[in-house]
Amino acid sequence: MLAPEKVAVIDIGSNSCRLVIYERAGAAFLPFFNEKVMAGLGRDLTETGKLSKDGKARALDTFKRFRAILESLGIGSSYAVATAAMREAEDGPAFKLEAENALGMTLRVLGGEEEGEASARGITAGFRKSKGLVADLGGSSLELHSTAMDAGAAPGETYLLGPLARAKDIDLHLDDRRTIIRKALKQSDLLPLNSGRLFAVGGAWRSLATVHMELSGYQLGVTHGYKLTRDALGMIIKAAQAARSDGALKNRLQRVAKRRYDAMLHAALVLDTLISRAGVSHAHVSAYGLREGILVQSADLDPDNRLLDTTELYFRLTADNVAFGRQLYQFLEPVLETLDQNEAIMRATCLMADAGARMHPDHRCDLIFEQVLRAPTPLMNHSERLFAAFAVASRYTFKFKLPEDLSALVKSSDLSDARILGTAMRLGGVYSGRSASMLTTAKLERSSGELVLAVLKEHKDMVSSTVRRRHQQLANLMSREPRLDFVARV
Repeated sequence: MLAPEKVAVIDIGSNSCRLVIYERAGAAFLPFFNEKVMAGLGRDLTETGKLSKDGKARALDTFKRFRAILESLGIGSSYAVATAAMREAEDGPAFKLEAENALGMTLRVLGGEEEGEASARGITAGFRKSKGLVADLGGSSLELHSTAMDAGAAPGETYLLGPLARAKDIDLHLDDRRTIIRKALKQSDLLPLNSGRLFAVGGAWRSLATVHMELSGYQLGVTHGYKLTRDALGMIIKAAQAARSDGALKNRLQRVAKRRYDAMLHAALVLDTLISRAGVSHAHVSAYGLREGILVQSADLDPDNRLLDTTELYFRLTADNVAFGRQLYQFLEPVLETLDQNEAIMRATCLMADAGARMHPDHRCDLIFEQVLRAPTPLMNHSERLFAAFAVASRYTFKFKLPEDLSALVKSSDLSDARILGTAMRLGGVYSGRSASMLTTAKLERSSGELVLAVLKEHKDMVSSTVRRRHQQLANLMSREPRLDFVARV
């Protein structure tokens, strides 16, 4: 069982100041507390070259609150970083001293290259397939950086294309705004060379994902891993323009985008240009970025370890839960070998096999399905989330049905695999009484069109009528005949 510690990251941006406290254990870290204040430090930077006076006052008040929270929770491991606004402003160095005094800790002002590197590390923590280019849009700047961390990787690039830096463009014709963005990004050496994915980091682009989900009726509601195409961005751009004369549409978009509404059109134009210049079909929206990159500088970057540790941390699994989940995976290996699924995803799903045990039995299937589906788990795309959620729900009932509004998001073959895995976990659970040690007294085998359940002779009393029924159900799903053997050893 992992013992979590709390660690904090304070991120001082051009538009917002944010405190995120994470629980960290092993290779996992999950948000425990997240607070954002839209201080607007960089609001006047383009016109005055200095930080906003009101923004500084608001930020300093915020820092005092952040400090009090950290002290009250006894958090000793904290990082404070600042980005473009403080880096570019004439009064940035002076305000840095004020900020450090209010926070009671050292504040590190990141260079553009450092900011890009941190975001790239965040991507490696959030995506299994992380090769490509990170585009991190803040209030003032756009940072481009390769996710490659080797010495020969191309340097990052910084462009003053944040919504605050381009606030004066708001009254320009749409074509003129596109021209300004294209002219700036035409200088990029990274975009034409990109041979991988494009990852969109930053609140403005997460907001675009939420807006497109609203406009398109996408029901999953998880921004991490959401794909934004140029067609999707075209829909958002069209809606943003129409909202100028349509009060009902404007209210609808503002309800979803909240304080990001004013930056929505600009963010969509920038991302549309990036997708075009990078030669990709879509951008992957990321909930992982700079703050997570700060944490993983010295953390375990192995994606399988992070996924398994995150599963254990999020579901608060006990030592018995973990032991059972690990043994369950070994017990089910002859079944899992027939499924066309990622091994780490199936290992994590087996760890979740007991996650719904304490839930009310009348609602357990629906509750655990929703919890697994929307958990803040990295390294799982949306179809993999649905696979794991459907499997864990099927672990509690053979008749679980996927909600109709989610059916288009996953292949039928993946659902078939998930039902097999869920039914197999159900067999392992009912045979063993959820005991890891008891599970070692039996094994599954595939043999000549049969699914064999081999049980030690001295444990034959463990084979109840329910165990036989679960064995039959699993064999039927696998198009095999069930066979029960009592053996001297397994």
